[in-house]
Amino acid sequence: MTIRNRVLLACLWGSVIAWTTWVGGTLYQMLVIVPLWSASPPETVRAFFQATDYNRTIFNFFGPPFIVARNVPVIAALLAGWHLPRHRHALLIAVLCFTVFAPVYSLVSIYPINAVLFEQAGGTHTPEEIRAMARDWIFRDRLRFGIGLIGFSAILWAFRLPIPGEMTEQHRQPSTKLDQPQP
Repeated sequence: MTIRNRVLLACLWGSVIAWTTWVGGTLYQMLVIVPLWSASPPETVRAFFQATDYNRTIFNFFGPPFIVARNVPVIAALLAGWHLPRHRHALLIAVLCFTVFAPVYSLVSIYPINAVLFEQAGGTHTPEEIRAMARDWIFRDRLRFGIGLIGFSAILWAFRLPIPGEMTEQHRQPSTKLDQPQP
């Protein structure tokens, strides 16, 4: 296997691990954390965001260092695998989902709602406005997660594709009698 293909394989492993962590963390947030603050807005929004350190601790998982740690391996995999058309297509989909769509969509669509719900605990908005923002935020977050799952599926697709020079089960020579097929 060439060095370039070894780099591709290492980057694919890094991408799968990093994005699996993101999928799990996001599911945890969707199933455990979001219901805590969205159960009965505006009361639960105010209680959760005023009484917890959520706005500080959320960056321990979803913050900029982790965004870089998730995106660098997939971009490096795209560069290392550019010479392999099937890998290139899968990785282009992943890069577009993760490094283009997700940040732009988050900045434009989700962060303005975060500024009111999370940072101001609803601020001076009416209860109806806070309820509408909470519903809207949940929908937009689920949409972002869905697009992220498309990118994650593309990473898994690239990961399962054979890499030239990689030893596969079909191409291995039996090394011992134990490896010989039994009649």
